[in-house]
Amino acid sequence: MSDENRSNAGNELKAERVFHQLVDSIPDYAIVILDPTGHVVSWNVGAKRLKGYEPTEIIGRDFSVFYTPEDIASGKPEHILETVRQNGHVEHEAWRVRKDGTRFWGNIVLSALKEPNGEIIGFAKVTRDLTVQKLADEELRRSEERFRLLVDSVTDYAIYMLDPEGHVTTWNSGAERMTGYRAEDVIGQHFSRFFTAEDARLGRPLAELAAAERTGRFEDEAVRVKRDGTQFWANVTLTPMRGGHGELIGFAKVIRDLTARRAAEETERRLLAEQVARSASQESEARLKEAVARADAANRLKDEFLATVSHELRTPLNAIVGWSSLLRARTDEPALSKGLASIHQNALAQSHLIEDILDVSRIITGKLRLHLTNADPVTVINEAMDVIRPSADAKHLHLQFSPPEEPIVVFADVDRLRQIAWNLLSNAVKFTDPGGEIVISVERAGSNLELVVRDNGRGIEANFLPHVFDRFRQEDSTTTRRFGGLGLGLAIVRHITELHGGEVAVESAGIGKGALFRVKLPIRPTIVEGADRVTPSEPVRSSTSARQAELSGLRVLIVDDDLDAREVLEDALSSAGSSVKTADSAARGLELVRSFRPNIILSDVGMPEQDGYAFMRHVRELGARQGGDVPSIALTGYTRHGDRTQAIAAGFTAHVAKPVVPEELLKLVASLALDARRQEASSE
Repeated sequence: MSDENRSNAGNELKAERVFHQLVDSIPDYAIVILDPTGHVVSWNVGAKRLKGYEPTEIIGRDFSVFYTPEDIASGKPEHILETVRQNGHVEHEAWRVRKDGTRFWGNIVLSALKEPNGEIIGFAKVTRDLTVQKLADEELRRSEERFRLLVDSVTDYAIYMLDPEGHVTTWNSGAERMTGYRAEDVIGQHFSRFFTAEDARLGRPLAELAAAERTGRFEDEAVRVKRDGTQFWANVTLTPMRGGHGELIGFAKVIRDLTARRAAEETERRLLAEQVARSASQESEARLKEAVARADAANRLKDEFLATVSHELRTPLNAIVGWSSLLRARTDEPALSKGLASIHQNALAQSHLIEDILDVSRIITGKLRLHLTNADPVTVINEAMDVIRPSADAKHLHLQFSPPEEPIVVFADVDRLRQIAWNLLSNAVKFTDPGGEIVISVERAGSNLELVVRDNGRGIEANFLPHVFDRFRQEDSTTTRRFGGLGLGLAIVRHITELHGGEVAVESAGIGKGALFRVKLPIRPTIVEGADRVTPSEPVRSSTSARQAELSGLRVLIVDDDLDAREVLEDALSSAGSSVKTADSAARGLELVRSFRPNIILSDVGMPEQDGYAFMRHVRELGARQGGDVPSIALTGYTRHGDRTQAIAAGFTAHVAKPVVPEELLKLVASLALDARRQEASSE
């Protein structure tokens, strides 16, 4: 052999050793060489890590050892090798088996190794573990299926989806019951077929889509047409659905049949008129009492129905919001992260939709009540800004807040005060172009608190200014259609402000010149005995690491009959270092209170056999020595003020509405745990 040939041979051997060292050093991929009959001839460190076999245990064995028993029985290993022999390459995903018998979902690539003359001398096999992604995809699919089944089970509301152009893409049983159309009749059809011929001619279907896309929401009461041509009065809500980057992906539409309600209202008005005319007689007085009793009963039934709808819609949303929030924090894969962000964002949009519907109903019936207490407006505004900041950042808007030099305390409903701030900020973000500025200020103006939100956005036309706070706008002018979407959120702002004895006003120099909203609330004397000045308490704003320390080792009991709710809460708290026990009933929960002795309890309210109120009353009856004084949070889809009051009266420490964002719940749990430890330390 010549020197040159010996040199080339030496280089080839060296290159081969380097290649084998490289393959063996890759820990995240199982890279295996098989002989022509499918027996293992090489085994890298990634294969050992993924499948658990030492090289001495696996080399020489048939590669079918990695297959499930059912795959082996069906002859899949032999079939795959034969396919590779014919095609030279195969890639697929399937379940595979480790040495200890556990399974993982793998991406497998098999390639034939050939001599220059085409003879197959073996196979190269590369396997990657995709189990986490597979489980996440499956959980998302199950969550979406549960939500679809929930929507389809609602029979009193027509709930369906449209594509961006207005074509029907989904159709629930309530829509079929209300309109007479079956899913196969309307899916793919334009939703203008439900409008009267006159409304369709005037272009109102497309105007609704444009208004919803522009303002974030469209609501109206109008006549709609059924399949048989009959007409009915409907309450219509149209909400745009957006993807992870804010792009329009369609619309959600909810329709409620108001025909019976309008007929009942007309009948009731006629009866009341007749009864007033005969009010002097005993007969008219009896009829009047009967009408009032019927109206009260109808209102009670409506309130109960709204509470049930709220609970049934919020419960599945709780799992969707919770799991999407937790999974987003645990993945760095762009596609999965984008999908989770879109699910999370749209689930929160549905939650706001539910709350808006309930608030409008309470306002119309005069049942929106305030829970007054000492409130720090600076803290409230900061919390509202935290919620709206992601939307502002997405548009590169500059938020500037000017707090007062001296602390101000108002006697107000903290939740409703936060709702005022959030609605005004949300409105400003929506109508301010990218790169714009929003300025918020709070100051004392005599005996009033003055909150001002100013933006340099698109502004408001002069002829629309008097109607900005109208709840419903029926005129069909261009101005009304353009700004009709402002009606609901700003109408709620006006109503809450007036309930507090305040007033709200708007100013704008016209289109392109921005807008200014000014809310004035009276500063009433605070109810504090033996104090000349009230210093608002600061909310708990612990850092993630500090909160982790507060939650670490904390014993938490979760009581909820819904498996999804238990699992998402258990995952969030366990990941934060807490020791968690779960119970699917009040009876089991009471047993765990005695044996587990939790530091804090999270409990649902609506449960079969025994509800959360009865459960908490039984806990409080145990006494301090048996764990009866443990802090507790009611996590529930029942969100009326009366529900909150009932929860506190039953012994709960706090009331939180579903759906719950895990990060916010962890803050509250950490806060209650810290308070409990402080009280325990002070008592010692």
